Amino acid sequence: MSLRYLFTYLFKLSGLTFGGGVVILGILENELPKRNDITAEEFSDMVALATSMPGPIAVSISWLIGKYYRGIIGGIVAVLGAVMPPFLIILFLTPFIVKYADLPAVHGFLGGILAATGAMITVTVVGNVKSALSANIRNLIPYLVIIIMIGFLKINPLIAILTALALQYALEKTVKCLM
Repeated sequence: MSLRYLFTYLFKLSGLTFGGGVVILGILENELPKRNDITAEEFSDMVALATSMPGPIAVSISWLIGKYYRGIIGGIVAVLGAVMPPFLIILFLTPFIVKYADLPAVHGFLGGILAATGAMITVTVVGNVKSALSANIRNLIPYLVIIIMIGFLKINPLIAILTALALQYALEKTVKCLM
């Protein structure tokens, strides 16, 4: 993948998607494996890393994709391609949206974007959970621990995630010892 293609691909993708990084992840998840130069497992690892890095997911996944294909320069070019459209859209369209925000057509347009964004996020999350669970059913246990600790016991999310990570590590060590 050339630097020019990398930039234009992420520029178009970022410019035509609403909903941020999770929506971009969903589209990349559908498109990149079709290229046959990145495996589903490699992309899944990139998604896991991108979602755990601080900052916007779109920037993180762009960096990882660019670095995968073209090294550090590719990462920089990919990030520029991903951040320029939202920057330009905000810069030029915000005055018009603020001015015409009360029009029913604008409300309808934004409502449609919200619905599509919600659907894309749901599809991406379900796909990632399916992918994690299909690799190993033991992966379900940390998900359940996090849901119970955060949702029902109202424990701090950081503590819940660290607990689930420790549990996953212990499960993997136990399975390796038994084999």
